[in-house]
Amino acid sequence: MMPRLELDADQAVQDVLNAWGANRVRGREPRPLNADFGALFDKMMAYRNAKTVADNRRAHNRLTTEEAIREQATKKAFMDAYRAFYAKYVGLTYS
Repeated sequence: MMPRLELDADQAVQDVLNAWGANRVRGREPRPLNADFGALFDKMMAYRNAKTVADNRRAHNRLTTEEAIREQATKKAFMDAYRAFYAKYVGLTYS
């Protein structure tokens, strides 16, 4: 069994973007992404959008409870999907 690795949300976002980008520049035509990666990418984008809104609101001391909750909920959904995706396709497990 592989050791459990620590996982940072920002690094997970970058990993997904790197995988997407590598596919985009491969050959003349990018290969179609599988449904699991598409779902992971959608969750990553939802988290990035919620985090951007929350960070901007924090910078102006205007973050609402609803925005903070939305950020945490989308982060959890993305991280759960990321862990599941990498366990299924790469064989890595994260804590």
